[in-house]
Amino acid sequence: MSNKKEKIGMVWPKTSYFTIKELIPLNPQIPVEITLRSKLANAINLDKVVAEIGFIPGGKGRPPKVYAMTPVTKLTLDKAEASNIQLVDKAREKFFNVVSISKSSILPSVTPMNILNPVRV
Repeated sequence: MSNKKEKIGMVWPKTSYFTIKELIPLNPQIPVEITLRSKLANAINLDKVVAEIGFIPGGKGRPPKVYAMTPVTKLTLDKAEASNIQLVDKAREKFFNVVSISKSSILPSVTPMNILNPVRV
């Protein structure tokens, strides 16, 4: 008999974004909410398949966090904002790779050389 624990898979929602409350009914095979939160944290920090995009403001206590599957799209953030979800700081810059072109990026790169100690190739 093996002492290895069987790895329990997660079922992710098909919606644009979700909260932890939506994960609970999708994953009845995960017995404790703490385990579910741990798996969610691993999906965010280690596997990078989920990203925290914001929170639902209002009410008492800590506001529920809102998550999305990666890569996070502009459409997902737009839908979240339309639903009054408060996005994380600089969400659009964080999730989208903005490329800026400057004169220095157009110039060829120069490899520094040590003229006192030349390297033979």
